[in-house]
Amino acid sequence: MNAVERYGRIQIPAPEGASCLWVQTPAGARERIPTFLNQEYDFVYDRHGYEAQTPRGEAYRCARYTPEQEGEYLVYDEAGAQVEAFVCTPSDNPGYVQVSRRDPRYFAFSDGSSYVPIGLNLVGCGYDRQPAGNEHFRASEDVRTTGMIQWRRWLAQMREGGANYARIWLSNRYTQARTEIMGVHDPAALARLDKVLDLARQYGIRVKLCFEHFRTFTDAGHFAYKRVVDPDTGRQLLDVETWFREERWNRRWLEDIAPYLDRYQNDPVVFAWELWNEIDCGDACFETVERFTRRMLPEVKRRSPKNLVVNSLGSMDEACKQQVQDAFAAIPDMDFLQVHRYLDQGAPLEICREDPVAFSQDAVQRCSTGKKPLILTETGAVNDRHVGPFRFYSADHGGRIFDDVTYPAFFCGAAGSGHIWHWDCYVDAQNLWPHFRPLHDALEGVQVDAENFQPDSIPDERAWILGLKGDNTTLVLVRSRADRWDFVLRDGKEPPVLAGIDLPLRGKAEVFWLPGDEGACEPSAQGWTLSGFRRGCIVKIQNEK
Repeated sequence: MNAVERYGRIQIPAPEGASCLWVQTPAGARERIPTFLNQEYDFVYDRHGYEAQTPRGEAYRCARYTPEQEGEYLVYDEAGAQVEAFVCTPSDNPGYVQVSRRDPRYFAFSDGSSYVPIGLNLVGCGYDRQPAGNEHFRASEDVRTTGMIQWRRWLAQMREGGANYARIWLSNRYTQARTEIMGVHDPAALARLDKVLDLARQYGIRVKLCFEHFRTFTDAGHFAYKRVVDPDTGRQLLDVETWFREERWNRRWLEDIAPYLDRYQNDPVVFAWELWNEIDCGDACFETVERFTRRMLPEVKRRSPKNLVVNSLGSMDEACKQQVQDAFAAIPDMDFLQVHRYLDQGAPLEICREDPVAFSQDAVQRCSTGKKPLILTETGAVNDRHVGPFRFYSADHGGRIFDDVTYPAFFCGAAGSGHIWHWDCYVDAQNLWPHFRPLHDALEGVQVDAENFQPDSIPDERAWILGLKGDNTTLVLVRSRADRWDFVLRDGKEPPVLAGIDLPLRGKAEVFWLPGDEGACEPSAQGWTLSGFRRGCIVKIQNEK
């Protein structure tokens, strides 16, 4: 009899033509699981390291299931005939990511342990243009990728650095199984996604899977252009507004995303399903996309009830975005809240132009309701009005921008770290993966959703001092105000050594210095005093009773 660990994943063969299987749990309950057609592939690499997939054998029908109870499971087809049996064995897997029942501002696993999503956007892997003939510098339109070589390195470095979360676009070139004809899918892309999620499972990374990012059917030069063909008429769709509004296209879209949901429904590695990247930024009015969101969140939840569902809005960089953020916060089926915000000196809102710590704090305060978890789920730095990655990324060898967009949000009351966007041209290029480690280590042993954390700050002209005061533990982020991108990277100023930074907090203290920094933490009459550092740290204090 096959065996699978609790909260593991088992693939079950299904009879040809079966649309579903029924699983009987050890407690006697019956669960319906969808089947899908699976084609396996061999992944091969040429001498350059470029990847290709070759089909292996014939496609076959199967289903996937995650057991939550130890014991024997029986599997039946639609006619009631038993087709499989397996046993679930014990494991230390904590289960699904859920909204905490103790404190709805935070997440927790099925076993009750807390989960703080620490990570970044890992949207898709890079592709290289290939040469056109033998002449130097001439490139063709042909592109190739090293594929899983990139994914394996990124996910392994995330795990080593202390990260536990990544956001992946299912509409990126590598995992885009949907074609321009709705209902027609590429099985090789699904096999590639299988490999990515297997690696995420191996390295303990939970993934948010975002279905779509397109914004226009007509502007072929736009980064979010998509060509969509009506399978009934063969005509290209031209009106995004109609696509969002009409029941026919809503139904078609659910059919189009079904191959993803059928494979990964109720998979614990899936942190959440996200309908759209920045759905309010395309060729449709907000009223239309809000109604679409209200309709589709419960539809996706019905198909994958044990995973969270969410949607996202464009960067909160102008005053009008408060209204749409508030509207999304009021949607009952939105399991948690998200906000996007970047360092952007061309932004209409002044607070977005200089200090990432300040704009992180402001974003969390503006968007948090106290009733659901909130994540700063896209952040980073861009050239004015998002025309490209920030011009000082290449000079930021110490990761000061990374630290300023990753750390503050959590200490202002968000449910996770800030999730930076530029994983490839900045985080990977500057090898900033170790910068996740201090937050990971500081949270070790802290039951975040049981602390009743209250955000607080200590005024100081030299450093940001942002704290979470809990019933048993207090966590404090101390970050030099002078170690900022504009002072150091633009103006060439050396941040001073800081001394005499007082923390009026009593209890046993442990300090986690930001990479490349160190200093001293000594007891004082009021609590603790930090000295001899240039960048910053996290201080973890076990409160005196």
